[in-house]
Amino acid sequence: MLFSLFHFLSGYCRVVLSGMNQERFLNLCAAKQILLWNIKREGKHYIFYISRGGYKELQEISEKTGSTFRCIQKKGIPYLFCRYKKRKCFALALLFCTAIFIVMSCFIWQVQVTGSYGHSEEELLDYLEKKGVRSGTKISGFSCARLEEQIRKDFEDIAWVSCERKGTLLRVRVKETLDKRDQKEGEMQESPCNLIASKKGRISSILVRSGSAKVKKGDKVKPGDVLISGVVEIKDDAGEIAEETLVRAQGDVYAISKIKYEDCFPLIYYKKNYTGKTEKSYRFLINGYTIKMPERKTAYAEYDEQSREILLHIGPQFYLPVSLFVITKAQCQISKESYSVSQAKKEARKRLFLFLKEYERKGVVILKNNVRIDSDKNECTAKGIIKIKERVGKVQEIPSTLDGEKDIKQEPAVLNR
Repeated sequence: MLFSLFHFLSGYCRVVLSGMNQERFLNLCAAKQILLWNIKREGKHYIFYISRGGYKELQEISEKTGSTFRCIQKKGIPYLFCRYKKRKCFALALLFCTAIFIVMSCFIWQVQVTGSYGHSEEELLDYLEKKGVRSGTKISGFSCARLEEQIRKDFEDIAWVSCERKGTLLRVRVKETLDKRDQKEGEMQESPCNLIASKKGRISSILVRSGSAKVKKGDKVKPGDVLISGVVEIKDDAGEIAEETLVRAQGDVYAISKIKYEDCFPLIYYKKNYTGKTEKSYRFLINGYTIKMPERKTAYAEYDEQSREILLHIGPQFYLPVSLFVITKAQCQISKESYSVSQAKKEARKRLFLFLKEYERKGVVILKNNVRIDSDKNECTAKGIIKIKERVGKVQEIPSTLDGEKDIKQEPAVLNR
């Protein structure tokens, strides 16, 4: 790689050697320490590569041996300058582009954030911008170590962060601890708590793993009612309460409840029929400034418009402060359609199915579906009650003392017996 780069910068030639005493010609080149490479025999000729400086010494060797040589190809920077030395505008443009390239390499033009779940990418990018890290930040005054330390200081739920700059690209990788809800529950793993009802319903089953059951099958509950208490009463032989212990209430409580379902949609709707014809236009976004490319007025009366952003970069790491937006207009014809009564009822059943499917995805069991679908000339209506079974327990932390009067012993867990 370095060998090829060196000869490209200094210039080299591809030469055909013919005539008599060709081997002696090559031996004299070796004796004079003239470097030849990629030497190949093709018929009665030798073909090889030689540096620009070595090519100038071949004439003397040719006169001694009687061999003849001919340059068939010239490559490298010196020959390019010779070729374009009369084209001053090209040379100036080349120098200008080189200068722009060098100046742009002194700035960060693209910031990427990965690995975040609790915080959105937009939130972290806004945070970085407030800290002065944005597109156009000077590399000379930027420190990855300082930025990592600042992120860890400002975000307690981020356990690990790595900032890496390559070229004009800054990659910020973060790894978070448990999300806020899991973190809160994790902090309560060793804390006493009750299991309370999250919604109203009739208890269908209860399984206690830790704590004392306060409800039984068939009981009606409302939000906030204690289902499994974290206060376990220990009684003596006389049946009196000898001691109370606080534990973390654990168990599975299912309740039967009802949800009201209503859906209504008109029988007349509008449908898009795409013709397959498209038009494209382009816009450049240069460091926040939009430049519209010339475009003709669209010939489509009705169309859908989609935009796609392409970040321009040279190689995987040298990003430019330029984005190309490709706007695609797809021609369509909007037609007025209407459902028949049977089609409308089929569509209503489909919408109901998707609604129930979403509940089932959350672990809810559909026990009974009493939804009625009716349709008249104008609209289709679906109304009814859906009977479901779902888990209703949620954690509620309790203090380590009851009513502030007496201390209660706290233990990891006590099974209800």
